[in-house]
Amino acid sequence: MFKIFQELKTIEWFMSQIDNIDFSPAYQRLGNIWSKPQKQLLIDSIFNGFDIPKLYIQYMPISNNKDSLFVYGIIDGKQRLETIKEFIEDKFSVADDFKFIDDNSQSYYISIAGKKFSEIENSEPILAAKFLQYELSIVFMDTDEPENITETFVRLNSGVTVNTAEKRNAYGGKLSEEIKKLCETSLFFTNKVRLSNTRYTHLDLALKLLMLEMGYQDLSKKSVDNFVKDNKKYDVKCQQALINLKKKLHDIEICFNDKDTLLSIKNLIITFYSILDEVPVQHLRNFLEYFESWRQKNKSADNVGENEHIDVRMVDFSRNLQQGADKKASLETRKKIMRIYLKEYLEAI
Repeated sequence: MFKIFQELKTIEWFMSQIDNIDFSPAYQRLGNIWSKPQKQLLIDSIFNGFDIPKLYIQYMPISNNKDSLFVYGIIDGKQRLETIKEFIEDKFSVADDFKFIDDNSQSYYISIAGKKFSEIENSEPILAAKFLQYELSIVFMDTDEPENITETFVRLNSGVTVNTAEKRNAYGGKLSEEIKKLCETSLFFTNKVRLSNTRYTHLDLALKLLMLEMGYQDLSKKSVDNFVKDNKKYDVKCQQALINLKKKLHDIEICFNDKDTLLSIKNLIITFYSILDEVPVQHLRNFLEYFESWRQKNKSADNVGENEHIDVRMVDFSRNLQQGADKKASLETRKKIMRIYLKEYLEAI
């Protein structure tokens, strides 16, 4: 079944349905990407009566979806709806330089610049009511085939607005669910890594670590995309690899501080994980501190003093950490160099 219908719904209707809306279905990207000025611009547009782009929402009637707690799932327009919700909840105010475009409104209402919604309700209840009666153009999609929703999401966001990790997440499937769960529950991801996760950076890293666990060496975009599609059903081999990954991450959590600077470079994490079985856990942190200290000193010839000898191996490592870092040859080069330093470190202690 695949049915599309379009309706106009007020902001008041939207707020009345909040508990019935899934803001984060499997295909969605993470929220809170918009800046405050972007949010204020949307509110400005609504108060001034401008049209805003259509919203796309999955309609999931309880009769067809008894296992779900939700009736609706946001396909496209999450940032707009979250912004409207946050404004009504007084999470931010109207821009300080707000002005009505219409001269009549400008003279009829007192200034609402810099005010929160509750303040507008008190000082200008008619204007607040008008805001709540603003009509949103919504395209509802009624389907019991997840592939149709995923295809719609990717098509709507196939320009510069969606990054690679977000597109992979949109493919859904059991594997995506399990990787997402790992990133949300593992202390390694929630507490230890020092990587922003606004655009599914953690999910991308977790996928690549899982691929390493399954013997993959090519972590290029094409390879990871194929891996996600081929393992969508999450077979026994993939399940066992994820169990191994979880155990290893759990075992090394104790080695790192919260938001550790040693875990601030994704490709460096991938490199040391690729040889993790060769590093005694009790020496992991000290080795990485030794390695990073030496790497920082020898990132390029410019970092080395006039009378000091440049370590060309480290220069090569840093170059491969940045250029084509996901390619098999680059990872192999980094592994080879890191193994040399690991051997030297272990022999010296």
